[in-house]
Parts: sequence; C-alpha cells; structure tokens
Amino acid sequence: MITQDVSFEGFTATDWQRLADVFRAPTRNSGDEATQEPTTRGGVVAVTTGNRLRKLVHTKRGRLDLRAVEWPMKLPELAGRYDASWAVELAAGALEELVERFSERLRPRQEYLEQALELARALRELEAEGLVAMWPKRFADIPVPGSRVITTALDMFCGEGRAIALGVFRHGELYTGLVARRRGMGFDRIVGPDELRPEMGLLSGDFRRDYRHFVAAAERDVAPLSLGVFGELLTFQALARDPAPGAFALAVAARDLLISPVSPGLAVPLGLDVGRAAFAGLRGLAERFGAGGALGPMLGRAEEFVSRDLSALLGFDPWAALVGIFERDRQPRERD
Repeated sequence: MITQDVSFEGFTATDWQRLADVFRAPTRNSGDEATQEPTTRGGVVAVTTGNRLRKLVHTKRGRLDLRAVEWPMKLPELAGRYDASWAVELAAGALEELVERFSERLRPRQEYLEQALELARALRELEAEGLVAMWPKRFADIPVPGSRVITTALDMFCGEGRAIALGVFRHGELYTGLVARRRGMGFDRIVGPDELRPEMGLLSGDFRRDYRHFVAAAERDVAPLSLGVFGELLTFQALARDPAPGAFALAVAARDLLISPVSPGLAVPLGLDVGRAAFAGLRGLAERFGAGGALGPMLGRAEEFVSRDLSALLGFDPWAALVGIFERDRQPRERD
C-alpha cells in the first residue's frame, strides 16, 4: 500500500529488524527480557512435470539432491523432511504463465496496491488449475479484497494527506516506530525512528507520557495524525503471541496500549474490540443502577452498529494477518 514515488526516511537496518521484532512472539530467558527464537526455517520449492520431480530448492540451503526424495510426496511431508515451515509445488512453466497473465492485466499509472491484487488473483487462478500448490496455506485462503473496499477502509482510519503512526518503547526509550502519510490508495512518505528521535527531546521513561513527544514530532515533520498506536515492546509481542479477541481491549483498558488520536468512528487496527468492550461496560453500569431496561435496547443497537468493524469490512483480521507474516517461519511441522 505504497505509492510509486514513496520515500523512506529515517530507517537503519536495525530499525527494520526491530519493526519485525514487534510482531514476533518472544520467548523468555532466565531474566526479564524477551528474546526472539533464533531459528528461521525457510521453505522448499519443488518444480515438477506431471509426477516427475525436475528441481528442488530450499530458500536457505540452496539446491537439493533429487535422489533423496521419493516423488510424488505430500507438501507437509516435504516440508518436514527439510525442516521447512512452508512448501510450494510449481508445474514446469507455471512461473512463465503467471508473468504472462500478470502483465496482461497491468495498466498505465496503476497503483502498486492494484498491481499486488492482480498478482494475487493470477496466483489463485493457477492454483485452481493445478499449476501451483502451497502449504500450509493455500493461495485461495489468502484474502484478496477489492480496491474499493481497501479505499473505504483507508478512509475510515486515515484521511487523505494525514498520517498513521506506530510508536514502540523499551527501557524508557523509543525502540522503533514509523509514521506513514497517505496519498490516494497508498502512502507516499514513510518516516522512521531515526528521523523522529532528535525531535522528541528528553524522555521521562514512561511511554504514557513520552508518546506525546512522538505525536508532536510526527505532526511537525510529516502530517497531522489520524491514528497513532503506542506501547511497550513486550506488550506488542505478547499480543502477537496471543492475538485472541478481546486481548487488545484489555491492553487498552489497562493502558498498556495507548491510541491517540482516537475517533469514535474508527475501527483502528484493533478490530473495534475496545468499542465493543465500552458498550458492554456501559450496559453493565446501566444495569447496576437500574437503568438497563431503558438504555439496553439503545446500547444494543449501538453495539450492533459498532461490531461491523474493519475485520468484517475487509473480510479478514488485519492484525492476525500481520502476525502471520512474521510468525510463518515458526509454525510447527505437520506430522502424518
């Protein structure tokens, strides 16, 4: 969801790595620090003609010996044999067919997002025709919303010319973050923490106060914010480990996550758990004071309206999808 002339500013290699760390569930060592699991298993790609195996490549180990594999083999078994977290089978010529179909659908001045959607649709077609197979997820299971749906969702949480922000703190300092300014169907300027830290000044060591310095720096250097999400690294990682419904609401209610600015009509990347929790709390409060009968129907209608959230609009949970991207190398192998 970036424009063709997007600019990236204020990122180092460490900053990019830290952004990935935010969405990876941590493990615990003997101290109170969270560490990342060290292994990334990669994947296996098999190129076939009918029932004949033509080529076998591991994304980390390179080309594999065909004689070590009795083909045909199920993809879960193939991934398990080489300790891989995913596997793909391509019929010979499938990539050429993909490129041909994709190129036919490209149009002048088409946004990158629209191009990505066309590529995803072409992959789905090839899978349906038996030219491509993927494990553990099929291409058909990957949501491909229409461009109009995505534009509507963007309008809900980030207006044209405004920005969204993520600020992650650790040990009283800004660990990582970004600010992205919207233009059209994408973001044309993405600013990283190296650009923002000098503008934030001295920090107090409590992100609940220091996030205001982040917001001020972002709005001064990039654009007015439509949405900002702020918290400690361990909080984001805990949510990546357990992205259950209501987990975000609990984190926000406990002020482990702060959302600023906040708009009643926005779903934010939390699926409106907070909105539902707020209505549930209001109903309980009304019942405690004997006003449940009068306010109950009104609150029920309001809660029903709020529950039509971003996840329903897009047809998938954006947070779960994001976590899945960074966790895919750590999925347990399927055993037959």
